[in-house]
Amino acid sequence: MQLKRELGLFSAALVVVGGIIGSGIFFTPAATAAALPSAPWVLFVWALGGLVALAGALTYAELGAMLPEAGGAYVYIREAFGPLPAFLSAWMNAGLISSGAIAAVAMGFAGYLARFVPLGAVGGPMGAAAITIVALAATNVLGIRPGVAVQNVLTIAKIAALAGLVVGGLVVVGGGAHVAAPAAATPAAPSLARGFAAAFVAVLFTVGGWQQMNMIAGEIRDPARNIPRALAIGIGIVIAVYLGVTGTYLGALGRDGLATSAAPAADTAARIGGAAAATAITVAAMLSILGFVNVALLTNARVVFALGADVPVLRAAGRVHARFGSPWVALVMLGGWSLALLVVTRGSIGTLLGGVVFADWIFFALGAASVFRLRALRPDAARPYRALGYPWLPAFFVAAGVVGIVSAYVSELRMSLFGTGLLALGALLWLAARARER
Repeated sequence: MQLKRELGLFSAALVVVGGIIGSGIFFTPAATAAALPSAPWVLFVWALGGLVALAGALTYAELGAMLPEAGGAYVYIREAFGPLPAFLSAWMNAGLISSGAIAAVAMGFAGYLARFVPLGAVGGPMGAAAITIVALAATNVLGIRPGVAVQNVLTIAKIAALAGLVVGGLVVVGGGAHVAAPAAATPAAPSLARGFAAAFVAVLFTVGGWQQMNMIAGEIRDPARNIPRALAIGIGIVIAVYLGVTGTYLGALGRDGLATSAAPAADTAARIGGAAAATAITVAAMLSILGFVNVALLTNARVVFALGADVPVLRAAGRVHARFGSPWVALVMLGGWSLALLVVTRGSIGTLLGGVVFADWIFFALGAASVFRLRALRPDAARPYRALGYPWLPAFFVAAGVVGIVSAYVSELRMSLFGTGLLALGALLWLAARARER
């Protein structure tokens, strides 16, 4: 039984936006301000991140229109470079990156929720995070329409809140309001090279996620037309929001104030509209985080589903629910493993996630490099959309991915080495499984 094509352009574009805008924009601009010496440098690194995301989206648009199957980059890497690199991409994605992100971000949502609702009855933040994962996984088991309906509501709410913050900043700060002084002594920025590496890693983490829409390509109507359009619309919205929000932070707090802020969105909102505005943006951050948990479950379960069709031991993951048309086994597996990570780590996996950003970008870059390999292997294949700026924009994205990988090693050496070890373990497991099959 196959997945059904039920999603249109509007929902696909909102999946792009929801996959990118999670918790990062509420926090990482402070890290970029601390790492770089001035506001122009901060805006430059965010603009560069937007350009990288656009180049990647245009590249993935060609691949998604050519191979509109569930699984996204897993499918492109499998067709271009073979089963081992494809397996490793799914291994890191389902085994740590997406499942770890689901657990960590659900814990972050519970932390916000605790500010408004007592959580003792459900076991505190850990219990609330577990309930969040179970509830959203169950919603997505009921079919892609319920899952996407939840996603659309949460994504529209976060766009509206961030747009309100930007407009408020233009009115207040643009009207000549005094820039807030930093709350604490601002630490000296590191050397420009090292600071740029740290800032670039933070930006790449925050602009990542647009590729998640490609993971549900098998359920998008008229994929040849809608996948490129959804990527272009979604990335355009995100670039405008991110540059606007970062500019608002800088205008309200200044570079030094932003660098020392633990909650720049709330501090900026308080500067613009007082305590009520700070509470509103905190609620928006909570909804944004909840939306990321939902989209991560919705999309990454399709990678597990695609893997089930290729790996005999995971064959059950390729089942489709007879009534709801959802990859229900894959959703249960991904949600269950996310719960296991939540329990084992007690939610303390933020540093681990930051350390494996390099692995995420290895497969972003390898997925994009598939466009070169597939044009050589299948020159006559139908390509309803061809990447704009080929070969320069795809090459730029691959090069940016390499820079991101190197930057992760510079800024997070220990955890990057840990991630390298996980990759090696995945390769050994794959080779052992193949040997046993023979």
